Amino acid sequence: DEAQFFTNDVVHICNQLANDGKRVIVAGLDQDYRGAPFEPMPQLLAIAEYITKTLAICVVCGNPADKTQRKTTSSERVIVGAANIYEARCRKCHFIPEEN
Repeated sequence: DEAQFFTNDVVHICNQLANDGKRVIVAGLDQDYRGAPFEPMPQLLAIAEYITKTLAICVVCGNPADKTQRKTTSSERVIVGAANIYEARCRKCHFIPEEN
């Protein structure tokens, strides 16, 4: 869970475990709040044999949501927080907040 916070070493480790016959299940966000790829998820997706993308529900319109809306104006890529800082949004309702 939260594989986006791991270093790129996790890609090699997952590959090695899979090659050893282990079932590897990884979960994480594929994009940051700006919609940019969240490393190392693109590399993990590239080596995955099966991918299940789950979506939340947009808090604005109720449509399927694949974006993370930041509710603060900090320019830090990662801010630890939950519903007080982030919420699910669809493509139409998502926007990148102006940064300080």
